[in-house]
Amino acid sequence: MTIESEKLMIELNFGNGFIDETSKDEPFDRRKLFDLLPETVVDKRTLNLVEIHELFKAVNHTKTRIGSARLFHSLANPSESIELIHAKQDSYCELESNERLQGIIAEFLETFKSGEEHLFKFLNAHMQALSPYRDFNEAMTSVEYMLEAAELPRTETAYLDSLFKSILSFKASPTAGLIYGPRYRTREGIKSGREKKSLLRLKFSPTRLTIGTFIPSLPALFFGAGLLTGFMNQAVAFTGFMLTCGLSLFGILYAILIKPIFDFETAILPIRKRLIESNRFASAMEAVAAVDEILSFVTFSKKTPHPTVIPEMNDAPKHFFTARELRNPVRAADEPDFVANDLDMDAARATFITGPNSGGKTTICKTMVQNQILAQIGAPVVARVACLSMADRITYQAPAFDSLTDDEGRFGTELKVTRDIFFNTTPKSLVILDEIAEGTTTHEKMDLSVEIMNGFFAIGNSTTLVTHSHELVENFKAQGRGQYLQVEFVNDRPTHRLVPGVSSESRALRVARKIGFSPDDIRAHLQKHGYDNSTARELKTDTRNTP
Repeated sequence: MTIESEKLMIELNFGNGFIDETSKDEPFDRRKLFDLLPETVVDKRTLNLVEIHELFKAVNHTKTRIGSARLFHSLANPSESIELIHAKQDSYCELESNERLQGIIAEFLETFKSGEEHLFKFLNAHMQALSPYRDFNEAMTSVEYMLEAAELPRTETAYLDSLFKSILSFKASPTAGLIYGPRYRTREGIKSGREKKSLLRLKFSPTRLTIGTFIPSLPALFFGAGLLTGFMNQAVAFTGFMLTCGLSLFGILYAILIKPIFDFETAILPIRKRLIESNRFASAMEAVAAVDEILSFVTFSKKTPHPTVIPEMNDAPKHFFTARELRNPVRAADEPDFVANDLDMDAARATFITGPNSGGKTTICKTMVQNQILAQIGAPVVARVACLSMADRITYQAPAFDSLTDDEGRFGTELKVTRDIFFNTTPKSLVILDEIAEGTTTHEKMDLSVEIMNGFFAIGNSTTLVTHSHELVENFKAQGRGQYLQVEFVNDRPTHRLVPGVSSESRALRVARKIGFSPDDIRAHLQKHGYDNSTARELKTDTRNTP
Protein backbone atom coordinates (compact mmCIF):
# COMPACT_ATOMS: atom_id res chain seq x y z
CA MET A 1 0.00 0.00 0.00
CA THR A 2 1.26 3.46 -0.82
CA ILE A 3 0.61 6.75 0.91
CA GLU A 4 -2.46 8.65 -0.27
CA SER A 5 -1.53 11.55 -2.50
CA GLU A 6 -2.21 14.88 -0.82
CA LYS A 7 -0.48 17.03 -3.42
CA LEU A 8 -2.86 19.90 -2.77
CA MET A 9 -1.67 20.39 0.78
CA ILE A 10 2.00 20.36 -0.22
CA GLU A 11 1.28 22.94 -2.92
CA LEU A 12 -0.51 25.07 -0.34
CA ASN A 13 2.38 24.66 2.08
CA PHE A 14 5.00 25.88 -0.32
CA GLY A 15 3.07 27.96 -2.82
CA ASN A 16 1.02 30.05 -0.41
CA GLY A 17 3.18 29.84 2.68
CA PHE A 18 0.35 29.23 5.12
CA ILE A 19 2.77 27.46 7.47
CA ASP A 20 4.07 30.34 9.55
CA GLU A 21 7.74 29.85 10.39
CA THR A 22 7.77 32.75 12.84
CA SER A 23 4.65 32.31 14.99
CA LYS A 24 5.04 30.40 18.24
CA ASP A 25 1.33 30.36 19.12
CA GLU A 26 -0.12 29.32 15.77
CA PRO A 27 1.91 26.74 13.82
CA PHE A 28 0.12 27.64 10.61
CA ASP A 29 -2.58 29.96 9.33
CA ARG A 30 -5.76 27.90 9.77
CA ARG A 31 -8.02 30.62 8.40
CA LYS A 32 -5.98 30.92 5.23
CA LEU A 33 -5.88 27.16 4.74
CA PHE A 34 -9.63 26.91 5.41
CA ASP A 35 -10.35 29.48 2.71
CA LEU A 36 -8.08 27.78 0.17
CA LEU A 37 -9.34 24.23 0.62
CA PRO A 38 -12.12 23.07 -1.73
CA GLU A 39 -15.36 21.64 -0.36
CA THR A 40 -15.65 17.86 -0.46
CA VAL A 41 -17.63 15.69 1.96
CA VAL A 42 -18.45 18.59 4.29
CA ASP A 43 -19.41 22.06 3.08
CA LYS A 44 -17.77 25.06 4.73
CA ARG A 45 -21.04 26.32 6.20
CA THR A 46 -21.38 23.06 8.11
CA LEU A 47 -17.74 23.16 9.19
CA ASN A 48 -18.24 26.61 10.68
CA LEU A 49 -21.49 25.63 12.40
CA VAL A 50 -19.92 22.58 14.06
CA GLU A 51 -16.90 24.64 15.16
CA ILE A 52 -14.23 22.87 13.14
CA HIS A 53 -11.51 25.12 14.55
CA GLU A 54 -12.45 24.15 18.10
CA LEU A 55 -12.52 20.47 17.12
CA PHE A 56 -9.03 20.86 15.70
CA LYS A 57 -7.79 22.40 18.95
CA ALA A 58 -9.27 19.52 20.94
CA VAL A 59 -7.75 16.78 18.77
CA ASN A 60 -4.46 18.45 17.87
CA HIS A 61 -1.50 17.01 19.77
CA THR A 62 0.88 17.05 16.82
CA LYS A 63 4.53 17.89 17.35
CA THR A 64 5.35 19.43 13.98
CA ARG A 65 3.85 22.29 12.03
CA ILE A 66 3.33 20.22 8.93
CA GLY A 67 1.62 17.61 11.11
CA SER A 68 -0.78 20.26 12.43
CA ALA A 69 -1.57 21.38 8.90
CA ARG A 70 -2.16 17.79 7.83
CA LEU A 71 -4.56 17.17 10.73
CA PHE A 72 -6.58 20.30 9.98
CA HIS A 73 -6.64 19.37 6.30
CA SER A 74 -8.04 15.95 7.22
CA LEU A 75 -10.73 17.39 9.50
CA ALA A 76 -11.87 19.86 6.85
CA ASN A 77 -11.76 17.18 4.13
CA PRO A 78 -12.79 13.79 5.56
CA SER A 79 -11.77 10.85 3.44
CA GLU A 80 -14.13 9.08 1.07
CA SER A 81 -11.92 5.98 0.94
CA ILE A 82 -12.91 3.18 3.30
CA GLU A 83 -9.61 1.44 2.52
CA LEU A 84 -7.59 4.43 3.71
CA ILE A 85 -9.67 4.74 6.88
CA HIS A 86 -9.19 1.05 7.71
CA ALA A 87 -5.44 1.39 7.06
CA LYS A 88 -5.19 4.41 9.39
CA GLN A 89 -7.26 2.62 12.02
CA ASP A 90 -4.92 -0.40 11.90
CA SER A 91 -1.88 1.84 12.29
CA TYR A 92 -3.51 3.67 15.18
CA CYS A 93 -4.15 0.35 16.95
CA GLU A 94 -0.54 -0.75 16.40
CA LEU A 95 0.84 2.52 17.70
CA GLU A 96 -1.60 2.75 20.61
CA SER A 97 -0.56 -0.70 21.85
CA ASN A 98 3.20 -0.20 21.41
CA GLU A 99 4.63 2.44 23.76
CA ARG A 100 8.17 1.76 22.59
CA LEU A 101 7.19 2.58 19.01
CA GLN A 102 5.40 5.71 20.27
CA GLY A 103 8.62 6.86 21.91
CA ILE A 104 10.72 6.20 18.80
CA ILE A 105 8.30 8.08 16.55
CA ALA A 106 8.00 10.96 19.04
CA GLU A 107 11.80 11.27 19.05
CA PHE A 108 11.85 11.18 15.24
CA LEU A 109 9.28 14.00 15.08
CA GLU A 110 11.16 16.08 17.67
CA THR A 111 14.30 15.71 15.55
CA PHE A 112 12.46 16.95 12.49
CA LYS A 113 10.83 19.76 14.46
CA SER A 114 14.20 21.15 15.59
CA GLY A 115 14.92 22.49 12.11
CA GLU A 116 11.39 22.83 10.77
CA GLU A 117 11.28 26.61 11.19
CA HIS A 118 14.28 27.04 8.92
CA LEU A 119 13.00 24.41 6.49
CA PHE A 120 9.74 26.24 5.85
CA LYS A 121 11.50 29.56 5.79
CA PHE A 122 13.56 28.07 2.96
CA LEU A 123 10.60 26.41 1.20
CA ASN A 124 8.47 29.55 1.43
CA ALA A 125 11.42 31.64 0.14
CA HIS A 126 11.28 33.93 3.17
CA MET A 127 15.07 34.19 3.46
CA GLN A 128 17.08 37.38 3.15
CA ALA A 129 19.14 37.41 -0.04
CA LEU A 130 22.07 39.03 1.82
CA SER A 131 22.11 36.42 4.58
CA PRO A 132 20.64 33.16 3.27
CA TYR A 133 23.23 30.67 4.45
CA ARG A 134 22.10 29.95 8.02
CA ASP A 135 18.50 29.25 7.01
CA PHE A 136 19.63 27.18 4.03
CA ASN A 137 22.08 25.09 6.03
CA GLU A 138 19.59 24.57 8.88
CA ALA A 139 16.92 23.53 6.37
CA MET A 140 19.25 21.01 4.75
CA THR A 141 20.27 19.69 8.17
CA SER A 142 16.60 19.29 9.12
CA VAL A 143 15.89 17.15 6.05
CA GLU A 144 19.13 15.24 6.57
CA TYR A 145 18.14 14.43 10.15
CA MET A 146 14.70 13.41 8.94
CA LEU A 147 16.19 10.95 6.46
CA GLU A 148 18.58 9.49 9.05
CA ALA A 149 15.90 9.21 11.74
CA ALA A 150 13.53 7.44 9.33
CA GLU A 151 15.60 4.27 9.75
CA LEU A 152 13.02 3.00 12.25
CA PRO A 153 12.10 -0.57 13.19
CA ARG A 154 9.83 -2.18 10.63
CA THR A 155 6.18 -1.63 11.52
CA GLU A 156 3.52 -4.32 11.25
CA THR A 157 0.79 -2.30 9.54
CA ALA A 158 0.91 -1.36 5.87
CA TYR A 159 0.04 2.31 6.33
CA LEU A 160 2.81 3.17 8.79
CA ASP A 161 5.26 1.04 6.84
CA SER A 162 4.41 2.87 3.61
CA LEU A 163 4.95 6.24 5.30
CA PHE A 164 8.52 5.45 6.31
CA LYS A 165 9.21 3.85 2.95
CA SER A 166 8.12 7.11 1.31
CA ILE A 167 10.70 8.99 3.36
CA LEU A 168 13.44 6.51 2.55
CA SER A 169 12.44 6.54 -1.11
CA PHE A 170 13.35 10.21 -1.29
CA LYS A 171 16.67 9.44 0.40
CA ALA A 172 17.59 7.25 -2.59
CA SER A 173 16.61 9.85 -5.20
CA PRO A 174 19.08 12.05 -7.11
CA THR A 175 17.40 15.15 -5.68
CA ALA A 176 18.31 14.02 -2.17
CA GLY A 177 21.95 14.55 -3.15
CA LEU A 178 21.22 18.27 -2.99
CA ILE A 179 20.60 17.83 0.74
CA TYR A 180 23.90 16.16 1.52
CA GLY A 181 26.08 17.88 -1.07
CA PRO A 182 28.32 18.54 -2.87
CA ARG A 183 26.27 20.79 -5.15
CA TYR A 184 27.32 22.18 -8.53
CA ARG A 185 26.12 24.87 -10.88
CA THR A 186 26.12 23.53 -14.42
CA ARG A 187 24.73 24.56 -17.79
CA GLU A 188 21.83 22.17 -17.12
CA GLY A 189 21.10 23.78 -13.77
CA ILE A 190 21.96 22.93 -10.17
CA LYS A 191 23.15 19.31 -9.80
CA SER A 192 24.12 17.09 -6.91
CA GLY A 193 27.29 15.08 -6.61
CA ARG A 194 25.27 11.94 -7.33
CA GLU A 195 24.18 13.23 -10.72
CA LYS A 196 26.20 13.28 -13.89
CA LYS A 197 28.67 16.14 -13.73
CA SER A 198 29.23 18.52 -16.59
CA LEU A 199 32.78 19.45 -17.49
CA LEU A 200 31.83 23.08 -16.94
CA ARG A 201 30.67 23.28 -13.37
CA LEU A 202 31.06 25.55 -10.38
CA LYS A 203 30.79 24.17 -6.87
CA PHE A 204 28.31 25.87 -4.57
CA SER A 205 29.56 26.41 -1.01
CA PRO A 206 26.80 27.74 1.30
CA THR A 207 29.04 30.05 3.32
CA ARG A 208 30.54 33.52 2.96
CA LEU A 209 34.08 32.42 3.71
CA THR A 210 35.51 30.29 0.92
CA ILE A 211 38.87 30.13 -0.78
CA GLY A 212 37.49 32.44 -3.44
CA THR A 213 36.86 35.20 -0.92
CA PHE A 214 40.51 35.13 0.18
CA ILE A 215 42.08 35.07 -3.29
CA PRO A 216 42.00 38.89 -3.74
CA SER A 217 43.89 39.27 -0.46
CA LEU A 218 46.73 36.93 -1.42
CA PRO A 219 48.94 39.78 -2.80
CA ALA A 220 49.08 41.14 0.74
CA LEU A 221 51.13 38.12 1.75
CA PHE A 222 53.61 38.73 -1.04
CA PHE A 223 54.11 42.44 -0.40
CA GLY A 224 54.10 41.92 3.35
CA ALA A 225 56.87 39.36 3.06
CA GLY A 226 58.80 41.59 0.69
CA LEU A 227 58.69 44.55 3.07
CA LEU A 228 59.85 42.43 5.95
CA THR A 229 62.87 41.14 4.01
CA GLY A 230 63.64 44.59 2.54
CA PHE A 231 63.89 43.60 -1.12
CA MET A 232 61.25 46.11 -2.25
CA ASN A 233 61.83 49.82 -2.60
CA GLN A 234 59.47 52.36 -1.14
CA ALA A 235 57.60 53.16 -4.39
CA VAL A 236 56.98 49.53 -5.24
CA ALA A 237 55.91 48.81 -1.67
CA PHE A 238 53.43 51.72 -1.68
CA THR A 239 51.97 50.62 -5.02
CA GLY A 240 51.68 47.06 -3.77
CA PHE A 241 50.09 48.24 -0.57
CA MET A 242 47.41 50.21 -2.43
CA LEU A 243 46.77 47.30 -4.77
CA THR A 244 46.47 44.96 -1.82
CA CYS A 245 44.01 47.28 -0.07
CA GLY A 246 41.87 47.51 -3.20
CA LEU A 247 41.85 43.78 -3.74
CA SER A 248 41.16 43.12 -0.07
CA LEU A 249 38.25 45.58 -0.14
CA PHE A 250 36.88 43.81 -3.18
CA GLY A 251 37.21 40.49 -1.35
CA ILE A 252 35.25 41.86 1.59
CA LEU A 253 32.53 43.26 -0.68
CA TYR A 254 32.42 39.95 -2.54
CA ALA A 255 31.94 37.99 0.69
CA ILE A 256 29.41 40.38 2.21
CA LEU A 257 27.37 41.49 -0.79
CA ILE A 258 28.12 39.84 -4.12
CA LYS A 259 28.48 36.15 -3.21
CA PRO A 260 25.30 35.86 -1.04
CA ILE A 261 23.09 37.42 -3.74
CA PHE A 262 24.78 35.40 -6.48
CA ASP A 263 24.37 32.16 -4.48
CA PHE A 264 20.78 32.99 -3.58
CA GLU A 265 19.75 33.48 -7.20
CA THR A 266 21.83 30.79 -8.88
CA ALA A 267 21.92 28.01 -6.27
CA ILE A 268 19.57 28.37 -3.27
CA LEU A 269 16.40 29.25 -5.19
CA PRO A 270 17.06 26.59 -7.88
CA ILE A 271 17.59 23.96 -5.13
CA ARG A 272 14.31 25.05 -3.55
CA LYS A 273 12.58 24.74 -6.91
CA ARG A 274 13.91 21.24 -7.49
CA LEU A 275 12.78 20.08 -4.06
CA ILE A 276 9.28 21.50 -4.45
CA GLU A 277 8.92 19.91 -7.89
CA SER A 278 10.15 16.54 -6.61
CA ASN A 279 7.26 14.10 -6.09
CA ARG A 280 9.45 12.03 -3.79
CA PHE A 281 10.20 15.02 -1.60
CA ALA A 282 6.49 15.93 -1.44
CA SER A 283 5.66 12.33 -0.48
CA ALA A 284 8.38 12.33 2.19
CA MET A 285 7.05 15.54 3.74
CA GLU A 286 3.49 14.21 3.60
CA ALA A 287 4.69 11.04 5.29
CA VAL A 288 6.18 12.99 8.20
CA ALA A 289 2.88 14.86 8.56
CA ALA A 290 0.83 11.66 8.39
CA VAL A 291 2.96 9.92 11.04
CA ASP A 292 2.52 12.95 13.29
CA GLU A 293 -1.26 12.84 12.70
CA ILE A 294 -1.54 9.19 13.79
CA LEU A 295 0.53 9.84 16.92
CA SER A 296 -1.73 12.82 17.67
CA PHE A 297 -4.76 10.51 17.59
CA VAL A 298 -3.11 8.31 20.22
CA THR A 299 -2.33 11.29 22.46
CA PHE A 300 -5.87 12.64 22.04
CA SER A 301 -7.29 9.31 23.19
CA LYS A 302 -4.99 9.20 26.21
CA LYS A 303 -5.77 12.74 27.34
CA THR A 304 -9.54 12.59 26.89
CA PRO A 305 -11.10 11.86 30.32
CA HIS A 306 -13.79 9.66 28.76
CA PRO A 307 -13.84 6.39 26.82
CA THR A 308 -12.69 6.62 23.21
CA VAL A 309 -12.87 3.89 20.62
CA ILE A 310 -11.92 3.18 17.05
CA PRO A 311 -15.35 2.82 15.44
CA GLU A 312 -16.37 -0.09 13.30
CA MET A 313 -16.59 1.45 9.83
CA ASN A 314 -18.09 0.14 6.62
CA ASP A 315 -19.25 1.50 3.28
CA ALA A 316 -22.92 0.55 3.48
CA PRO A 317 -25.33 1.64 0.73
CA LYS A 318 -27.29 3.66 3.32
CA HIS A 319 -25.75 5.74 6.07
CA PHE A 320 -26.14 4.68 9.68
CA PHE A 321 -24.66 5.77 13.01
CA THR A 322 -24.96 3.88 16.28
CA ALA A 323 -23.01 4.60 19.45
CA ARG A 324 -23.06 3.98 23.16
CA GLU A 325 -21.98 6.68 25.61
CA LEU A 326 -21.35 9.17 22.83
CA ARG A 327 -19.88 12.50 23.92
CA ASN A 328 -18.90 15.77 22.32
CA PRO A 329 -15.13 15.65 21.56
CA VAL A 330 -14.67 19.39 22.15
CA ARG A 331 -16.58 19.75 25.41
CA ALA A 332 -15.69 16.33 26.81
CA ALA A 333 -11.96 17.06 26.61
CA ASP A 334 -12.29 19.64 29.39
CA GLU A 335 -15.38 18.37 31.24
CA PRO A 336 -14.91 15.11 33.16
CA ASP A 337 -18.62 15.11 34.05
CA PHE A 338 -19.90 15.61 30.51
CA VAL A 339 -23.13 13.62 30.03
CA ALA A 340 -23.10 10.83 27.44
CA ASN A 341 -25.93 9.74 25.17
CA ASP A 342 -26.73 6.57 23.28
CA LEU A 343 -27.57 6.99 19.63
CA ASP A 344 -29.14 4.62 17.11
CA MET A 345 -29.66 6.07 13.63
CA ASP A 346 -30.16 2.97 11.57
CA ALA A 347 -33.55 1.39 10.96
CA ALA A 348 -35.59 4.54 11.70
CA ARG A 349 -33.83 6.60 8.99
CA ALA A 350 -35.16 9.81 10.56
CA THR A 351 -34.75 11.08 14.13
CA PHE A 352 -36.90 13.85 15.58
CA ILE A 353 -35.49 15.66 18.61
CA THR A 354 -37.78 17.95 20.58
CA GLY A 355 -37.54 19.86 23.82
CA PRO A 356 -37.24 23.34 25.32
CA ASN A 357 -34.25 25.59 24.86
CA SER A 358 -31.12 25.02 26.97
CA GLY A 359 -31.65 21.27 26.95
CA GLY A 360 -28.58 20.49 24.83
CA LYS A 361 -30.18 19.83 21.43
CA THR A 362 -27.60 21.88 19.52
CA THR A 363 -24.73 20.21 21.37
CA ILE A 364 -26.10 16.79 20.42
CA CYS A 365 -26.25 17.82 16.74
CA LYS A 366 -22.65 19.02 16.80
CA THR A 367 -21.62 15.87 18.64
CA MET A 368 -22.96 13.66 15.85
CA VAL A 369 -21.23 15.63 13.10
CA GLN A 370 -17.92 16.01 14.94
CA ASN A 371 -17.68 12.31 15.72
CA GLN A 372 -18.65 11.39 12.15
CA ILE A 373 -15.78 13.57 10.92
CA LEU A 374 -13.36 11.98 13.40
CA ALA A 375 -14.41 8.51 12.30
CA GLN A 376 -13.99 9.45 8.67
CA ILE A 377 -10.36 10.55 9.12
CA GLY A 378 -9.39 7.34 10.90
CA ALA A 379 -9.39 8.84 14.40
CA PRO A 380 -11.02 7.46 17.57
CA VAL A 381 -14.46 8.79 18.49
CA VAL A 382 -15.51 9.77 22.00
CA ALA A 383 -17.76 6.82 22.82
CA ARG A 384 -17.58 3.43 24.46
CA VAL A 385 -18.86 1.61 21.36
CA ALA A 386 -19.49 3.01 17.89
CA CYS A 387 -20.50 1.57 14.54
CA LEU A 388 -21.11 3.78 11.55
CA SER A 389 -20.84 3.96 7.81
CA MET A 390 -19.10 6.29 5.38
CA ALA A 391 -20.98 9.46 4.53
CA ASP A 392 -20.64 10.91 1.06
CA ARG A 393 -22.01 14.21 2.40
CA ILE A 394 -22.22 15.63 5.92
CA THR A 395 -24.48 18.66 6.25
CA TYR A 396 -25.82 20.62 9.20
CA GLN A 397 -28.34 23.44 8.87
CA ALA A 398 -29.00 25.86 11.70
CA PRO A 399 -31.07 29.07 11.71
CA ALA A 400 -29.39 32.01 9.99
CA PHE A 401 -30.33 35.65 9.54
CA ASP A 402 -31.22 36.87 6.09
CA SER A 403 -29.02 39.40 4.38
CA LEU A 404 -30.04 42.78 2.95
CA THR A 405 -29.36 41.43 -0.54
CA ASP A 406 -31.82 38.54 -0.18
CA ASP A 407 -35.21 39.49 -1.60
CA GLU A 408 -36.92 36.50 0.04
CA GLY A 409 -36.05 37.43 3.65
CA ARG A 410 -35.32 34.92 6.39
CA PHE A 411 -37.71 32.31 5.02
CA GLY A 412 -36.12 32.39 1.58
CA THR A 413 -32.58 32.41 2.98
CA GLU A 414 -33.08 29.28 5.06
CA LEU A 415 -35.19 27.52 2.45
CA LYS A 416 -32.41 27.94 -0.13
CA VAL A 417 -30.00 26.20 2.21
CA THR A 418 -32.49 23.36 2.79
CA ARG A 419 -33.03 23.13 -0.97
CA ASP A 420 -29.31 22.79 -1.68
CA ILE A 421 -28.92 20.17 1.05
CA PHE A 422 -31.89 18.16 -0.26
CA PHE A 423 -30.84 18.20 -3.91
CA ASN A 424 -27.32 16.98 -2.97
CA THR A 425 -28.44 14.27 -0.55
CA THR A 426 -28.02 10.58 -1.37
CA PRO A 427 -28.85 7.47 0.70
CA LYS A 428 -25.25 7.63 2.06
CA SER A 429 -25.60 11.20 3.42
CA LEU A 430 -25.82 12.44 7.02
CA VAL A 431 -28.19 15.40 7.28
CA ILE A 432 -28.96 17.34 10.46
CA LEU A 433 -31.56 20.10 10.40
CA ASP A 434 -32.07 22.51 13.27
CA GLU A 435 -35.57 23.73 12.41
CA ILE A 436 -36.79 24.12 8.82
CA ALA A 437 -39.20 26.42 6.99
CA GLU A 438 -38.87 29.14 9.61
CA GLY A 439 -40.22 32.63 8.96
CA THR A 440 -43.68 31.80 7.63
CA THR A 441 -47.13 30.99 9.04
CA THR A 442 -47.61 27.95 11.25
CA HIS A 443 -49.85 26.30 8.66
CA GLU A 444 -47.37 26.81 5.79
CA LYS A 445 -44.46 25.74 7.98
CA MET A 446 -46.26 22.51 8.83
CA ASP A 447 -47.20 21.66 5.25
CA LEU A 448 -43.76 22.43 3.84
CA SER A 449 -41.90 20.67 6.64
CA VAL A 450 -43.95 17.51 6.09
CA GLU A 451 -43.12 17.55 2.38
CA ILE A 452 -39.41 18.11 3.06
CA MET A 453 -39.17 15.30 5.61
CA ASN A 454 -41.14 12.95 3.37
CA GLY A 455 -38.58 13.73 0.68
CA PHE A 456 -35.73 12.70 2.96
CA PHE A 457 -37.65 9.54 3.90
CA ALA A 458 -37.88 8.69 0.20
CA ILE A 459 -34.12 9.14 -0.24
CA GLY A 460 -33.47 6.90 2.76
CA ASN A 461 -30.45 8.68 4.26
CA SER A 462 -29.85 9.45 7.95
CA THR A 463 -31.78 12.62 8.79
CA THR A 464 -32.12 14.31 12.17
CA LEU A 465 -34.58 17.14 12.68
CA VAL A 466 -34.43 19.33 15.78
CA THR A 467 -37.70 21.19 16.21
CA HIS A 468 -39.98 22.91 18.70
CA SER A 469 -42.98 21.93 16.61
CA HIS A 470 -44.34 18.93 18.49
CA GLU A 471 -47.34 18.97 16.15
CA LEU A 472 -45.05 18.19 13.23
CA VAL A 473 -43.45 15.30 15.08
CA GLU A 474 -46.83 13.94 16.18
CA ASN A 475 -47.81 13.90 12.52
CA PHE A 476 -44.99 11.48 11.67
CA LYS A 477 -45.46 9.52 14.88
CA ALA A 478 -49.04 8.84 13.86
CA GLN A 479 -47.68 7.35 10.63
CA GLY A 480 -45.08 5.30 12.53
CA ARG A 481 -42.23 6.90 10.64
CA GLY A 482 -38.96 7.77 12.38
CA GLN A 483 -37.87 7.76 16.01
CA TYR A 484 -38.74 10.43 18.56
CA LEU A 485 -36.39 11.69 21.24
CA GLN A 486 -36.70 14.55 23.67
CA VAL A 487 -34.27 16.26 25.98
CA GLU A 488 -34.85 15.25 29.58
CA PHE A 489 -35.65 17.73 32.35
CA VAL A 490 -35.69 16.84 36.06
CA ASN A 491 -36.95 19.39 38.60
CA ASP A 492 -37.15 21.93 35.80
CA ARG A 493 -33.45 21.48 35.00
CA PRO A 494 -31.99 19.77 31.92
CA THR A 495 -30.07 16.52 32.37
CA HIS A 496 -28.66 16.79 28.82
CA ARG A 497 -29.86 13.26 28.11
CA LEU A 498 -32.04 12.11 25.25
CA VAL A 499 -35.02 10.00 26.21
CA PRO A 500 -37.83 8.56 24.07
CA GLY A 501 -40.85 10.78 23.55
CA VAL A 502 -42.13 14.02 22.05
CA SER A 503 -41.83 17.17 24.13
CA SER A 504 -44.67 19.68 24.02
CA GLU A 505 -43.31 21.79 26.85
CA SER A 506 -42.06 25.32 26.44
CA ARG A 507 -39.83 26.95 28.99
CA ALA A 508 -39.80 30.30 27.25
CA LEU A 509 -41.24 32.03 30.34
CA ARG A 510 -38.53 30.51 32.53
CA VAL A 511 -35.83 31.73 30.14
CA ALA A 512 -37.44 35.18 30.00
CA ARG A 513 -37.41 35.37 33.78
CA LYS A 514 -33.81 34.20 33.88
CA ILE A 515 -32.64 36.99 31.61
CA GLY A 516 -34.89 39.61 33.24
CA PHE A 517 -37.41 40.12 30.45
CA SER A 518 -40.56 38.39 31.72
CA PRO A 519 -44.03 40.06 31.65
CA ASP A 520 -43.46 41.09 35.28
CA ASP A 521 -40.12 42.71 34.31
CA ILE A 522 -41.79 44.60 31.47
CA ARG A 523 -44.58 45.95 33.69
CA ALA A 524 -42.10 46.90 36.43
CA HIS A 525 -40.04 48.85 33.92
CA LEU A 526 -43.09 50.75 32.65
CA GLN A 527 -44.21 51.57 36.19
CA LYS A 528 -40.74 52.68 37.25
CA HIS A 529 -40.47 55.18 34.43
CA GLY A 530 -44.06 56.44 34.72
CA TYR A 531 -45.36 55.05 31.46
CA ASP A 532 -49.09 54.39 31.12
CA ASN A 533 -49.47 50.62 31.04
CA SER A 534 -53.20 50.53 31.61
CA THR A 535 -53.68 49.15 28.10
CA ALA A 536 -51.32 46.34 28.90
CA ARG A 537 -53.29 45.57 32.10
CA GLU A 538 -56.56 45.59 30.19
CA LEU A 539 -55.18 43.28 27.55
CA LYS A 540 -53.89 40.99 30.27
CA THR A 541 -57.34 40.95 31.95
CA ASP A 542 -59.13 40.34 28.66
CA THR A 543 -56.74 37.49 27.84
CA ARG A 544 -57.39 35.81 31.18
CA ASN A 545 -61.17 36.14 30.74
CA THR A 546 -61.13 34.71 27.26
CA PRO A 547 -62.57 31.17 27.26
